[in-house]
Amino acid sequence: MTQTDNSNAPRVTIVVSPRERFEQAEMSLASCFEKTDTLFRMIYIDGGTPRAIAHTLKEKVERRGHIYLRRDGFLTPNDARNLALPLIDTEYVAFIDNDVVFQPGWLDALIRCADETGAGLVTPTILVGPAARMPDLSIHHAGGILKVEEDEHGKTMYRRHGFEHTRYLEMKDELKRQETGCTEFHVVLARKAMIDDIGPFDPNLVGFTDEIDMALAARAKGWKIFYEPDSVIAYAVGKRLTWRDRPYFCVRWSPGRVMRAERYFYDKWGLTHDFDRQRNFLRDHRRHAFPMKSMQKIIGWRATVGLTAILCNTVSAISSWRLIRPNPTPQHTRQ
Repeated sequence: MTQTDNSNAPRVTIVVSPRERFEQAEMSLASCFEKTDTLFRMIYIDGGTPRAIAHTLKEKVERRGHIYLRRDGFLTPNDARNLALPLIDTEYVAFIDNDVVFQPGWLDALIRCADETGAGLVTPTILVGPAARMPDLSIHHAGGILKVEEDEHGKTMYRRHGFEHTRYLEMKDELKRQETGCTEFHVVLARKAMIDDIGPFDPNLVGFTDEIDMALAARAKGWKIFYEPDSVIAYAVGKRLTWRDRPYFCVRWSPGRVMRAERYFYDKWGLTHDFDRQRNFLRDHRRHAFPMKSMQKIIGWRATVGLTAILCNTVSAISSWRLIRPNPTPQHTRQ
């Protein structure tokens, strides 16, 4: 909801950035406008959205007096977020992906938690599944554990999402506000002072660890991270990828690019290399680009996994020229 009363200036800026696809973007933006009663500013970062979709997004964002920034090439999520940072002059910033949907009161609850706890970061209840079934979905992230432990073999990282894969409506009454170890970038509220303290997002991180890097940096500076159960959003999945989505999806999840970023992250924090989880995710997640469920019944799982990898690598190689090289030294302008 947008208002122009300067005597009641918004306390929060919503920054929208691309995650892995574009076809959900209009639905996500409509959900944000419909389900958000808190006064806010918005900075919408568009990296390579197909022009028919981009035209609609731009019109809806700018008609409400918000900022729409477009780059014709593909952007990594951290690079997109860094583009928005110099324009933020509110107390809080809510980073959201372009493929999430919301329950009413989601932003109020995040801000209330930050006000009452002094947290630098607040994470909502994140569900996963088709948007039409919201909120009768499984929990993806309800707080969780992020620990770095050291022994004679080196430093290892342990991460686990709270209540993952359990049904939200069955567990709803058991979810309590509490300090937590990490967040997810699907939706996260950050205190602007914390962002100023830790600096811009690392442009080298293009895979799985952008939110972990932020959490570790925030904790190193003494900022608390809280989980707020009354804020509920969903990472909307279920719709098949179209040919308009596949180029960005395959570039985004290119194994070579992602695994270079993972090795960089582990070296940055002095962690022992352990990449089984990442490799398994890439193998399984990239199959969304070319599901081939019928073919799997004929040629088997292993063969379809191999064929999917070939197709995704081919699409990525053809489309990688569209990826805008992240700025290695993003400037963070303080307001």
